[in-house]
Amino acid sequence: MLLMNESINVTIPSYQQESSNVQYLIDIKTRNKQQWQISKRYSQFEDLHKKLIPLFQELPELPKKAFITFLVGKSKEQLEERRAGLEKYLQQLIVRREIYHSQLLRDFLQLEQCEEILPPNLLHSFKTIMGIRDISLSDQGVMFLLQADMSVLNRVDAYVNNMKMPWDSEQGEVKTIPVGQVECYIKQEEGEFCYKKLWTKEYSTQAICMFYEPITCTLLIGLDSGNINFIKVSERDSFEKYEQSIEIEIHMSRIMGLFYRNGQIHSVSKDTHYKVIDMEQGGLKSDFSIGKHELTSLTYNEQRQISVVGNRNGQIYILNIKPAQPIVMLQIETSTSFIRGLVLDYQKNYLISVSYDDGVICVLDVGKCLQDNVGKIKTKIQAKIKTREVQWSSKRGELFVGNDDGTVTIYNALDLQPQFVLKAHDKAITKLIWQESTQILITGGKDEIIKWWHFPKKWKAGDQDEQVKSKQLIEAKMENILKLQNQNQKIDSDEEDETGLGNWHK
Repeated sequence: MLLMNESINVTIPSYQQESSNVQYLIDIKTRNKQQWQISKRYSQFEDLHKKLIPLFQELPELPKKAFITFLVGKSKEQLEERRAGLEKYLQQLIVRREIYHSQLLRDFLQLEQCEEILPPNLLHSFKTIMGIRDISLSDQGVMFLLQADMSVLNRVDAYVNNMKMPWDSEQGEVKTIPVGQVECYIKQEEGEFCYKKLWTKEYSTQAICMFYEPITCTLLIGLDSGNINFIKVSERDSFEKYEQSIEIEIHMSRIMGLFYRNGQIHSVSKDTHYKVIDMEQGGLKSDFSIGKHELTSLTYNEQRQISVVGNRNGQIYILNIKPAQPIVMLQIETSTSFIRGLVLDYQKNYLISVSYDDGVICVLDVGKCLQDNVGKIKTKIQAKIKTREVQWSSKRGELFVGNDDGTVTIYNALDLQPQFVLKAHDKAITKLIWQESTQILITGGKDEIIKWWHFPKKWKAGDQDEQVKSKQLIEAKMENILKLQNQNQKIDSDEEDETGLGNWHK
């Protein structure tokens, strides 16, 4: 059964043939009774399909071009079969919300004549020297950009050049080629996106991850070598310099995540170890291995006093960081692999993970998981493979997923379907930051560019927000469920998921 788009109806009732040239006549009708007709050749359908392939998953099949010589031509039966196939193709495209909202399809069908889709607006962008690894913004007006050389050949050449030979000490210091760096910027009064670069610190190994703690002005850089660079920046000098820089040898391999709290550094590495260093009292306070597989991501929440670790085998660990020695409270099996991105929403208790290898997004209720001591997944979303970044807007009820092809897919949490696909970068997305108060998404990529995107409050101009209507329906449903619960009637949580909306965002 073919799904319908309530906003628009597209048919191909006929075609016109002049010699070998066939034009397919496309009728477009909107729900506000606008209608128009356009004509397209098969080659234009082919061109549209080729442009859609890099942006969207599981596209409908375009009717194939049969080999018929120009002497024989196409029979009426073949032309009719192709007309029906192209009509079905367009109808399958317009029911996919993210494709319907794309500029490619809107240009193809000349949809500027009907309801207006409000795409994210690019506010600002600027070029960096290397690819973006991490971005940190502070209310102090300071911005740190962590960068790394994304070229394997360049890194190999640098590593060979940077190798210290026995005779180097006799010849004096040899200048190294940097393959990673952190840059410090300060916001200027001239404008919202006007930043002045203050200083740069270079590394002879890849810079992997970063954490900035604004109260103590502590900056941590996790390196590919397994070391951590502990930096104290000077707020009293307007961040124009850093006061202290110590490189700590702590892990045996690449640092995959770190944070700083109460004078202590928490870090995880590919060496499977979770370690805690006390920078005030000195010394290693905790060192233990979590599982058999490489640890690949780390996040934490101070209000809940928990940290969350993901590994290469798809397991997630929730730790209690209140005691001096962090304690693993729960292990969660996601049935995915290589947990690359983790997001915690402590107000709603959501934990969202994304798997790099298979592109599966998992959503959990952390509070319920800890209460029941069971790591149950509330819902899953199949995104694109090689996805490494995910962000969540509680206010909008949307997930932002950064993809390897440079796109950002925005998912509606109510029906788990893509809402919009933004072509943000020419290369892989490596960092996303969502700012709820300003409705701005910051994106960074391997293409050495950072961009600021402003998102509209509503995707459609002059139309009631469909998300609000859907949310009202779900709230009404949940109110009925609560009434039944008050009547001591058992409600099976699995039955709630039969709505098809996932029931995880309310």
